[in-house]
Amino acid sequence: MGTKRKTTKGRNLRFGKGSTYGQKYEFKGVRYWIYKREGYDHYTTKIKIKGEKEIRRSLDRRDLEESKDKVKEMILEYQFKLQSGQNLRSRPFKVVSQEYLKELKGNRRVIDSKLKKYKSVITLYLNEFFGDMKMESITEKVIYDYRKWRDDYWKNKCKKNDTYTYKRDGKKVVSKRGFLKKPVSLSTLHKEDVVLRKVIEYGRLSGDISKSNVIEIKSQPFVSKRRPSFTKDEWDEVLDRSKYRSSKDRLWENNKGKKGKTDCINQNTYNQRVLLHDYISFMVGSGLRTTESIKLKWNDLIPHDFIQEINGKYKKVKGIKIYVEGKDKERKVDPQPYCKDILERIKKRQEKFSKINGFKFMGKEEYVFSDDHGNRVKSFSKSFTHLLDDCGLLKDPKGNKRVIGSLRHTYGSLRKNLGEVDVYELSRNIGTSVKMIEKFYLDHDDYDRSSTITRIKKKK
Repeated sequence: MGTKRKTTKGRNLRFGKGSTYGQKYEFKGVRYWIYKREGYDHYTTKIKIKGEKEIRRSLDRRDLEESKDKVKEMILEYQFKLQSGQNLRSRPFKVVSQEYLKELKGNRRVIDSKLKKYKSVITLYLNEFFGDMKMESITEKVIYDYRKWRDDYWKNKCKKNDTYTYKRDGKKVVSKRGFLKKPVSLSTLHKEDVVLRKVIEYGRLSGDISKSNVIEIKSQPFVSKRRPSFTKDEWDEVLDRSKYRSSKDRLWENNKGKKGKTDCINQNTYNQRVLLHDYISFMVGSGLRTTESIKLKWNDLIPHDFIQEINGKYKKVKGIKIYVEGKDKERKVDPQPYCKDILERIKKRQEKFSKINGFKFMGKEEYVFSDDHGNRVKSFSKSFTHLLDDCGLLKDPKGNKRVIGSLRHTYGSLRKNLGEVDVYELSRNIGTSVKMIEKFYLDHDDYDRSSTITRIKKKK
């Protein structure tokens, strides 16, 4: 590199031999100039492609012939980009990221929860840091700086105020920012890195990042924790408590005139708790993902008769098959036979509610888990947490909080423990790999090994 370029203000910039932009050349119908800027000893090029803005690039070459060869390579690359619908110029990160989100939204295979998470990460963090940066200018050093900025994002943003005010159902809610006291988890950063990689890769495909510009995004390794589940006894306790909480005997209308009745509930709460009870029972009997269950519609259920084995005896039972779509894949699920009874109960209630509250119910395109006004229930998380808190089972013996996703893991443990289901068959039914089941779904402490571990072999 030479010395700093002197100002060209007021100079007459001309083309042609001996001029500011040197000699004009042509390759594949594209005109280009090669010249040396004042104060520099390496060549620069100016390329003019018909219908496109002129492109100026430093060639980082001192030899004229080598510079020509470099420009020819660039022209071939530009022409290829144009033919494949890519951009010649690198656009700002925020433009590319919004274009990526738009394409993601138009993809019918992308579930709503994934789109929401990606949009949140891009809007909150990526666009705020990378924003106006050209995609081509992003390097590993820039990403390193981003990581430092991300670690302190909320701490710096909320220096003056450690509370957050928002509206929920029209009511003002003030929440304390307890997460400011602890660092961002490695698991969270890993998920955000996935989104950043997707945008970077999209930028490469759209021509905003050259193929020669390799950007490696390394996530810090972390150990994933197995999500807590329930043992058979714990799950029976949850169901018993749920039955009591959703009992008709607790309705105010059934306790008029009685004294000392402080745990009565109104009709609306009763309806919610009855649906919650059926939902959690269904989840432990089917092993569906939370997102799969919330999106489940009545026309996803197909009647299915099959032969069931119980204690070595076989009998024909009436069941169902469930068609679901999760993790961008479709599959058929074989739930436990009692799930059919649960769904029939829900359907009868919805038919009753439709007449009372005046909404249309055909039992086809409607969502299975809907409230008494026919609206889809988007989450059972809060009510499930209250139920577990009431049981004293919100956390497992290791202190890990149980959530709705714990029901899917409980299904896996119970099927393996009680049904002695083959791990491969189990993996096919819940839509994941054998490795994932053994690593995250099955806790060997959930199994009762008393009989096998204390077995005494007969003497010969």
